[in-house]
Amino acid sequence: MRIATLKLNQMRNFKSPKGLQSNYGSIIFASISLGATSIVAGFADYPSGADGRVSLVLVISGFFLSSFAVLNFKGLRNFEVNKPSEVFSFSFYFLLAFIALQSVLLLASGVVDTIDVAILESASGITTTAISSLNPEALPTSINVFRSLTQWVGGLGALFLVFVATPITSSGDNPSAAYGPKIFSRKPLKRMQEIGILYIGLTVCVFVALNVAGMGIFDSFAHSLTTSSTGGFSTKASSISSFQSGPIEWVLICAMFLGGLNLGIIWWFGRRKLQNIKSNNELRLYLLMFFGGALLFWLKGDFVGPFGYQVRDAFFKVSSLLSTTGYINKGWEFSSGISAIALLLLATGGMAGSPGGGFGIHRLIELIKYLRRELTRKYNRQAIRKIKVSGEVVNERELDKLQGYTAIFIFIIAMGSFLLSLDNESLRIEDSVAVSLSAFVTAGPPITESGLVNGYGILGNFTLSILMVVGRLSILPAAYMILKLSQAIRLNLRGFVSNEVQSDEIL
Repeated sequence: MRIATLKLNQMRNFKSPKGLQSNYGSIIFASISLGATSIVAGFADYPSGADGRVSLVLVISGFFLSSFAVLNFKGLRNFEVNKPSEVFSFSFYFLLAFIALQSVLLLASGVVDTIDVAILESASGITTTAISSLNPEALPTSINVFRSLTQWVGGLGALFLVFVATPITSSGDNPSAAYGPKIFSRKPLKRMQEIGILYIGLTVCVFVALNVAGMGIFDSFAHSLTTSSTGGFSTKASSISSFQSGPIEWVLICAMFLGGLNLGIIWWFGRRKLQNIKSNNELRLYLLMFFGGALLFWLKGDFVGPFGYQVRDAFFKVSSLLSTTGYINKGWEFSSGISAIALLLLATGGMAGSPGGGFGIHRLIELIKYLRRELTRKYNRQAIRKIKVSGEVVNERELDKLQGYTAIFIFIIAMGSFLLSLDNESLRIEDSVAVSLSAFVTAGPPITESGLVNGYGILGNFTLSILMVVGRLSILPAAYMILKLSQAIRLNLRGFVSNEVQSDEIL
């Protein structure tokens, strides 16, 4: 009796760590998102002979996940996310739940054979990264639709993270990324509706333009989803180069350019708030990098053919890199000087408020102005210079975060490169860095042909998956969750060990 009472007390005293507790809301939202995606994709070619198993698994899984979400949706009536820790936790567990559920689905459908490949493919979808070991032309239509839809959902989630979640976590400290209420409605639900309508409208416009350009209905549908989300998945093994079409490339150039823009810029333009657009520093730097990069690519690149083709090729590469979409119209081989420019564009990425990844135009502006201020102070210690981005002052606390973010950004890419080199000894150092950077900024295929994802083992696949997830979440939320998880595990292990010691002493 005494032993039974002791065990009962141990169970009561043992607390599961907060970081490991199941986040109810994130699981429900992940289930309903993946369920709806699976149903639409499953009926895309159901039934289809030998591929009937894939469609059947998608449809059944979709209905099961949707039913589970609907039946448990009542529990979300009082669901609120009002604190930074709650935002980080919800985003983190939503991604993990989505990837875990999708991995099981891919394994059940027979599309992949191993868990590490399933996780890689699942992570590349929801994080809008065009990294894949699968040949899209050998996949059933339903899976290509499924992959495109998951990237579209990931792009919408990225926009919600910036415009809805980031204002909660930053409390207005970041004038570049956390100004959702200053652009859209102040109410979060209304803001989500406005963002969703604008995102869907852009997707439809891209679909119509691609169809008119001659891509075809199915390819236009798939590429409109992966372009508006800056995901980069293509239905062709050689990406956009398979179409060999100037009009299609020009449509995608314009679409990727818009994908790298802050969505609020498009919203302001539609509402004719041109003064807000003119005063935006990020837009000016984005335009400078876009047109300046295209000019450098054209002058220093190894382009051949007519003048119009060279210009189109230069703009395509710049828009694909800067927006972190990852489409390829030719090979990614560059001369050494152009490779450095390409890496810089890829690492920077698009504007805050875009579905793309990367270091961010707004952080680059802050970093440049911070370095200029420190150099000024070196020669004039009494100089006082406030750093402004788009007309708003950046406080000192935000600048401290920027320094830490920059250091961690470089460290993560270096660590990813090291792990990838361990997994694949045939990689050159520049290839491993390019692959690590491409995964971390959620871009996709690296800018070197020899670094394409076709020969990685378990370590390489898991490394790429982690890089994509951390890059999608952003460094600070991911670091916060990892810290909370490690602390919770350590504390509960100590508590469990102490309870075991006490029970042994009593016995």
